[in-house]
Amino acid sequence: MPSLAMLALAACDAPAEEAPVVEEKLGDYSAIGTEPGWTVDIKDETIAFTSQNGKDFTLPIDRTKKTDSGWELRGFSDTDNINLYITSGVECNDGMSDRTYADTVKVEASDSGVLNGCGGSFTESLPGPA
Repeated sequence: MPSLAMLALAACDAPAEEAPVVEEKLGDYSAIGTEPGWTVDIKDETIAFTSQNGKDFTLPIDRTKKTDSGWELRGFSDTDNINLYITSGVECNDGMSDRTYADTVKVEASDSGVLNGCGGSFTESLPGPA
């Protein structure tokens, strides 16, 4: 029976289970694009997409992933889907308002194809009339 005792001892030396991975959360976030116009608003674990072509939807966030360059988010349903790629710290100008945003954003959305735009906080804007 020494082999049974050895198995029992080996089981005691098994490594402890790893702690579950805690995903980081992006929090509330907004992005905008022009030509064609679109917006994305992230709030309360949902992604709301509005576009100039009239294909608007709100989806629960299915996946949030922090990457070396920013964030990737995904939402989908039986009828719609969206993938959002945020490149943090790469400033972006929306081309219409003369505002500069903190992040560059790429969106792949149902019936809208690939859209490019800007997101996050404003880093600079032209001064308005005094």
